[in-house]
Amino acid sequence: MRLMRGLATGLGGLLLILVALAVIGLGLRWLQVRFFYEPLGGERSEQKRAYLDSLAPVDPERAPNFVVVFFDDLGWGDLSSYGSQLIRTPRIDRAAAEGLRMTDFYSGSPVCTPSRAALLTGRYPVRSHTHNHVFFGESSPIATLRRIFGLGNELPRDEVLLPEVLGAAGYATGMIGKWHLGGIPGHLPNDFGFDSYYGVHTSNDMQPLHVYRNDGIELRDETPRINMGAFRDEDSDVEMKGVDQRTLTRRYTDEAIRFVEENRDRPFFLYFAHTFPHVPHFADPEHVGESPGGIYGDVVEDLDRSTGALLDAIERLGLAGDTLVLITSDNGADYNGSPGFLRGRKGKVLEGGQKVPMIAHWPGHVTPGRVSDAMAMNIDLFPTLLSLAGVPLPTDRVVDGRDLSRLLTAPGEEASPHELLFYFPVIGGSVPAAVRSARFKLLASTGDTGRDKASLTDVHRDQENHNLIRRFPEEGARLSEALAAFSAELVDNPRGWR
Repeated sequence: MRLMRGLATGLGGLLLILVALAVIGLGLRWLQVRFFYEPLGGERSEQKRAYLDSLAPVDPERAPNFVVVFFDDLGWGDLSSYGSQLIRTPRIDRAAAEGLRMTDFYSGSPVCTPSRAALLTGRYPVRSHTHNHVFFGESSPIATLRRIFGLGNELPRDEVLLPEVLGAAGYATGMIGKWHLGGIPGHLPNDFGFDSYYGVHTSNDMQPLHVYRNDGIELRDETPRINMGAFRDEDSDVEMKGVDQRTLTRRYTDEAIRFVEENRDRPFFLYFAHTFPHVPHFADPEHVGESPGGIYGDVVEDLDRSTGALLDAIERLGLAGDTLVLITSDNGADYNGSPGFLRGRKGKVLEGGQKVPMIAHWPGHVTPGRVSDAMAMNIDLFPTLLSLAGVPLPTDRVVDGRDLSRLLTAPGEEASPHELLFYFPVIGGSVPAAVRSARFKLLASTGDTGRDKASLTDVHRDQENHNLIRRFPEEGARLSEALAAFSAELVDNPRGWR
């Protein structure tokens, strides 16, 4: 008995020593991060600068304007043109009727930070160190913890972003809304090629939610801290101070219209990244209570009015035929939105987590009333816009996206430029968790407790309900091999350098 007690005492002492060493190690790491932190990436900065310096100016008489309207957490079933029975979105529906509506378009991730990086770089999130969940505001201890554990909390400076490329080619570049790709100097919107910026650095459930104009705070959020600075209940009556989220969409819209007006005489790129319908939900006081879809419906209908006002301004200025407007979302629906008939929601690599609305509006170039089921992803916007502008891609790195310009503008062109699309999980997303072909999708793991295994589904006939891997063993094997091959490639060269 004495021996057992002695052994227990010894083990307890050893455990205390290990805990103490771990605490000391974390403390030393914290000091290193606090005073000597170097952001991830940077090894290709010289190549990036050489590429941008090599770009010739576009012909201002021929180069189209680009507007990307990017909603936050808008689900595949949240627009009436995509099947919503409760939420009325007549202006977005009209844009769809006047242009192209895509039914198999995906975000680059099921959460926002990696999806935004995917859109702006044309690369899967693992390439840019944005693949492990989302970045946090600089006042949050989680931002420090991310750096302590080597995850980073900002986009690497050697990534090449759309505004940098288009700006180097002579475009005016502006961003309105949510950035969520870093909050320290050197990693802010103006540092990555945006001539002007108005918006917030993080999601609207992270406090404080200051509103910035370029690198300075224009509206300071002094709302009392809720739940350690993160509140997600859309029904809470929060008394806001300094920043009124109820009027954010209205403010953003005014700024977006002003940007278009001020740059009407030169090619421009506007990245309009809305805060909503991410939780918490705040509807415009002028329209609250109007939607049959409740507070969430009010918020989405505010976004519809905003989109209509921007399209009206483009038309009023005589720019509609010169301006490609793309309307999409950063990931699938959160718990109060609608994934339609899809399985899964935000945070999952199931279809409901990444399949999102995508509408292309460009009178005279995009044939009205078209619907396409060609698979595509927001990584495709980078090469597509550069192709339409006549700007070459960088050659020192892999661009995972494909040029959709013919799919958008040629009525008979319905084939996807992708043979395969890959899906990356929210945590530990250094290798893909699923892969899709034109017809089939393979999940490497269903995640179901007690019966976890690979699952093959027919994405055009079933919503990930029935495992067909025994029915189509060749397809299962082919996609499994593709998944393994791409995973191995990413392990060897995660950032895709050439």
